[in-house]
Amino acid sequence: MVGEVSDALPENKPRHVLGIGHPEDFPIIAQSGGDTFDCIAPTHYARRGVVFTSKGRFDLRKPRFMTDFKPLDPACKCEVCKNYTRAYISHLIRGKELSGMKLATMHNLYFFNSLAALMRKRIKNGDI
Repeated sequence: MVGEVSDALPENKPRHVLGIGHPEDFPIIAQSGGDTFDCIAPTHYARRGVVFTSKGRFDLRKPRFMTDFKPLDPACKCEVCKNYTRAYISHLIRGKELSGMKLATMHNLYFFNSLAALMRKRIKNGDI
């Protein structure tokens, strides 16, 4: 839709895409002419125990994460990944502890912001 209306919008005005912004949407938004966007995905999913990683999404409510002592994403440099394991955060989320949702949210926001920074770099380099 952004691509369809982009030519009709004033060139000197930013094109904000509201409510779209899953990681797979980032390149599509940029290629379609979107300048900025926002989405509830990082916080919405985190409250339900789902974290975004370089290997895809993980649902920490699943029992297999109770004995998984790796960081949420070994490739991530956020404070959550440096200091907490999947097992610990899974335990908190399964116990409906707010701190588990908070840690998942902090990680997801870091992941999304890092992905956005990468997109800006790709745009600046002419890759998009």
